[in-house]
Amino acid sequence: MADLSALIRLHKYELDEKRRGLTVLYTQLGELERARQKLETEFAIEAAAVNMAAETSFTFSNYAERVSREKERIEVAAAELDAKIQIAKDSMMETFAELKKFEMTQAERDRLEAEERAFKESAMLDEIGLEGYRRRQESGD
Repeated sequence: MADLSALIRLHKYELDEKRRGLTVLYTQLGELERARQKLETEFAIEAAAVNMAAETSFTFSNYAERVSREKERIEVAAAELDAKIQIAKDSMMETFAELKKFEMTQAERDRLEAEERAFKESAMLDEIGLEGYRRRQESGD
């Protein structure tokens, strides 16, 4: 039976690479979330400043529109990242399932080989014992 260790190593490597890729996607999603929170915080500060200084309120509407567009851009980017994350998760789970199949197959092959070795060893020891018994019988006669 063929040894599957090379395929197992390959799938472990692929799984590690996919985990790294998923980590990068989650990091990017976190950065988008931080950018969104920063934008909301800055907007709240600006809104409070406008309430205190009425003479700058005419420019606030332009600022509010820009913030709204930026928030929308962040939401679209986050939705795209969520889709990529789901695809990466599915791919990683598929690779993990394949890895487990190979590992289970290899374990079963190893178990069968061990049983076969034990059977052959037992048969060989039985043969040695029988041969010794025959020799004792022949020399005793």
